[in-house]
Parts: sequence; structure tokens; C-alpha cells
Amino acid sequence: MTDPKNAKKLLILDDEEEIAKILGEIAEDCGFSVSLTHTAPDFLNKVDVSFDCVILDLMIPGMDGVDVIRSLSEKEVHPDVILISGADRRTLHSAETLAGEYGLNIVAVMEKPIRVSDIRGILAAMIEKEAKDSSSRAKAGGGGKEGPVFTKEELLDGIHSNQFILYYQPKFDLKTGKVEGFESLVRWNHPKLGLVFPDSFLPLMEKETSILNLMTEKIIDLALDETRIWKANGGSLRVAVNVSPVTLTELDFPERILSKIKNKNIPQSQFQMEITETSFLENIRFTQDILTRLRIRGIGLSIDDFGTGYSSLKQLHRFPFTELKIDKSFVMDSPRDRESLFICQASIDLGHKLGMNVVAEGIETAEVERLMKEAGCDVGQGYYYSRPIPPEKIPEILSKFG
Repeated sequence: MTDPKNAKKLLILDDEEEIAKILGEIAEDCGFSVSLTHTAPDFLNKVDVSFDCVILDLMIPGMDGVDVIRSLSEKEVHPDVILISGADRRTLHSAETLAGEYGLNIVAVMEKPIRVSDIRGILAAMIEKEAKDSSSRAKAGGGGKEGPVFTKEELLDGIHSNQFILYYQPKFDLKTGKVEGFESLVRWNHPKLGLVFPDSFLPLMEKETSILNLMTEKIIDLALDETRIWKANGGSLRVAVNVSPVTLTELDFPERILSKIKNKNIPQSQFQMEITETSFLENIRFTQDILTRLRIRGIGLSIDDFGTGYSSLKQLHRFPFTELKIDKSFVMDSPRDRESLFICQASIDLGHKLGMNVVAEGIETAEVERLMKEAGCDVGQGYYYSRPIPPEKIPEILSKFG
């Protein structure tokens, strides 16, 4: 039984008092401390920073749900939001997108009539996720969006002291179920803070191109060293390294990378670069020059987060990508949102017609995996298979799925 003093707080807005009461009882059973409101003014008056989550009905007499969304976004509160409505599916989807644009954290969208099992599953998952996140934050030693601010000197010292390391997330062939490669993900093994995640240091690095370039070449060396170990053990797995277009400013970059690959005696086909930014450089010609020459040298190129920002049809047409990675937001939403599933299916079909391998990021459940397999996706990646792991745990993954 959850201690009421430590329970997550939930505020429900629904003008149908009986429905609000039922939702409240389910939430309390899952471990929430619940408050009910039946009018928009009462909801907006009550909601404050103490609430961890709100359930918001979009069809409220006197003040529609969009007004409430806008007003909620203007308050200094940041609860998780569950939207419910009897409106048609596309209207509900549009409201969800708008809420995201207003900066609200939408965790679920549900059409009325709501099934008890569905809302219970969502609320229980939120309680479980919070417990896991709290444990992870404690173990990670401060890695997160509100992490510390670092100086250029600290970043340079970290690079020169080999404090930046790589974790690896496996990518699975959806036809065979075997590991086909790994994406390398940079972490900072900080001497005082422990493991620091990239959202705490990459924004500063991207403003200091020389520092970012230095770290990029360091992590490429690390990834190639790991690939050489796989090759020595008889493996032909590919490694992917995330590269920001900010680093693609030096015309000799392709030659330097090819030289590194040859020095490690690794086939170019086993090395791949994932272009991570959703916006490409203003100097498109420069970027195209470098990416084309990388591809001529046999290095694979992946377009990351496809379907968002500038990762679009124009980029597919302009640049010689060999792999398309569907943005995880569409993949994760595919079971409950038909538009997201259609986008995944269309992206897979488009990628194949353009001769590319297609990867679904964000596979976290068996249901999502099934949908991606049925849609013909080639490769799956996500927590359903494995979280990013340190290199010493790679043999364990390969022994299980190799």
C-alpha cells in the first residue's frame, strides 16, 4: 500500500461526475492521491506544482479543452497529462499535437468510452516508471536534462583525460532475431559526478566546434577499437557512431575517417555514421560534399529521427543515405495511434524503394515489435531488447542473441 504522504498526486477534470469518480478510484488503486474537478475554472484554480499528473477531458462545457491546454501551459506547472475525449480520433490527435507544441508532456490519449483495463495499465505504468527513473537517477549520479553546467576547460580536460566513453545499444534483425550491429552512445565518466548523459554536455560542445570535432574523433577511435575486437572474435557486426553535421566542416574529414578504419583493418561496410541533428547546416553544399565522399569510400550513412524537423524527404533526395531510422515517437505510439503506424509503414515502404535499410527506434514492447515486423521493417532497436550497455557486457548480448 502506497503511503499517502509519498503518493503521486493526480488532478482529474471531467464534467461527468460519475466518470471522474470511477477514474479517481482506479487511480487511487494504482497508488495515486486523487483530487476531482468538474469545471475548467476549478481545475485551473486547483492545479499547482504539487500535482504530478492530470487527466483532462477535452469536451468541457463553457471552456473547451484547447482553452484549458493553453491556460495550463501558461502556468508554472509541469504535470504529466492524459487527454481523454469523446471527440473523433483525428480531432483528439490534433489536440495531442497542439498540447505538445504548448510544451505539455502528454503521456497518453484516450477515446471515450474508456476501458478500465486501459486506464489502469497507463496509470500503473506511470507509477512503475517513476520508481525506475528515481532508481536510475540515483545510480547515474546526476545525468539528465537538468544536469550541471560545464565549462569549455572541463570538457577539454575530460576529452584529454579519456573520460568520455561509449555505451552500445544493440540493433536486431527483425527477420532472424539476431544482433546485426550496435549504435554507440557517448557518456561522460565524470570523476566527481559519475555517468553524465549527453544532453548535459552536447549543447555546449555544439557551440564550440573545435571541442566537438575533438570528441567526435575520439569516440570514432573507441568505436573502431571495439569493432576490431568483434572482428578478431569472428564477428562481422556493424558499429554506428552519432555525428553532428556541425562537425562536417573540414573537407579532409572523409580521408581522416577512412585512414582510421584502414589502420584498424576493418572493412568500411562495418562502420556507419548516424547524422543526429534534425536540422542540417546552412552550408548544404559543404555537408553534401562531405557525406557524398564518405559514401564513395564505402562508409554507411544513416538519417536519424526521420519524420521530424528537417529530417525529411528533401534530405533523403539530396544526401546518399543507406539507412533510414524512423523517429521513436512514431514507433512508440504505433499501437495506440493509427496515424503514427501509417507514418511508420509509409517510411518503411519509402526507405525500401530508395534502396535503404530501415530501422525502427523505440521498440519497448512485444506489440510494437509485432507491428514493425508486419510493416516489413528490417531492424529493431529499443528497451524491449536492451538498454545501452558498457562494452564488457556485449559478449553476454551476443551469446544470447548472436
